Amino acid sequence: MTREEMMAAGLVPEETKHNGHRRAHFHDYNRPGVYMITMVTEGRQRLFGQIVGHTRGLKGTKDYPHLMCSALGEKILQEEIAKISKFYKMVEVMKVALMPDHIHLLLNIKGRLPEGKHLGNVVRGFKTGCTRAWWQLQDEQERKTSGEAQPSGKALGTDGGTVPEASPLGSSKDSLGDSKAWRPVLFEGGYHDRIIIRDGMLENICRYMDENPFRARLREERPNLMQRRLHLWIHDREYAAFGNLFLLKNPDRLQVFFHRKNKEGVPTHLTPEYGQEKEKLLKRAEEGAVLVTPGISKGEKGVVDAALDDHLSLILLQKELISEYWKPSQERFYACAAGRLLILAPWVTEGESDYARFHSLNDLARDICFATDTRLLNDLVYHSS
Repeated sequence: MTREEMMAAGLVPEETKHNGHRRAHFHDYNRPGVYMITMVTEGRQRLFGQIVGHTRGLKGTKDYPHLMCSALGEKILQEEIAKISKFYKMVEVMKVALMPDHIHLLLNIKGRLPEGKHLGNVVRGFKTGCTRAWWQLQDEQERKTSGEAQPSGKALGTDGGTVPEASPLGSSKDSLGDSKAWRPVLFEGGYHDRIIIRDGMLENICRYMDENPFRARLREERPNLMQRRLHLWIHDREYAAFGNLFLLKNPDRLQVFFHRKNKEGVPTHLTPEYGQEKEKLLKRAEEGAVLVTPGISKGEKGVVDAALDDHLSLILLQKELISEYWKPSQERFYACAAGRLLILAPWVTEGESDYARFHSLNDLARDICFATDTRLLNDLVYHSS
């Protein structure tokens, strides 16, 4: 069946194989396990509702940031979520976090999925049901606007990717006989999955899901401290950035660099000299300096961890690219929100091996400490000297 034939039959064609969003290619996705699934709407449309409240609101009150659901958001929460366990008895929906343009599901697969099925089938079925619910709401609104009576057909649903009803919502003719273009799918292709495998990981994931609305509101309330720049020039190098760009204006920028081992082959972070140098660096940061490092070696990581714990200012470099929707870890996110952190990712990292590229990042950290200007795409220049 072609894509056009599937749409004409009211089916939502989604790729059943795992795509590039899948993280663990070695994992058997039809066996028991706990997973956090993330799906985003096509084009990041804010279709599920809007965040209301503010970050100064008390937790548990209406003033604390939370999602005010749209009709589609309510329909997904009240109807579509339940269908997952209805069609896959061994799948428990442990937690749901709905946001304006994406949804997180915490799924516990308690037994092996049916023969030939895997996590991708479960997700595809859910996405199909949500898309059909979206179409149904659009039809209801259209009929309400035109004054036509609501049809008495059966409710739409999904059983892991197939649609039990033959209502041709995607056909070229609607119920009024008018020509209608092919309907768009609700979600972008694929999904992101995270396997919950370590002690304490489940608790962290649940907290992350609960705090989603708060973090979204925090980004809106503090835009100057949570800037995302995909093209930023420092000296003669192009970076993407996330966080407080004003840290680049601080004239006292101090590189944190430690080799993995000293000349005698002893791990640097285990030597007395390291402890003394670490103390000096943190003291300088307490006095107002900004520490600059990729935090690669254990010695560098030790300084980074201590600086984050002590609420000191940092510029961190990373080899992972910063894209339009990339987000830092929870601890670093809140450090950015407090204005204490800027994360930089060079668009090009020199070196043929990870070892060489990591050393290249340390070279860039040194460069940033001496750079005197930062150029953004809008030609705004921060002079730091």
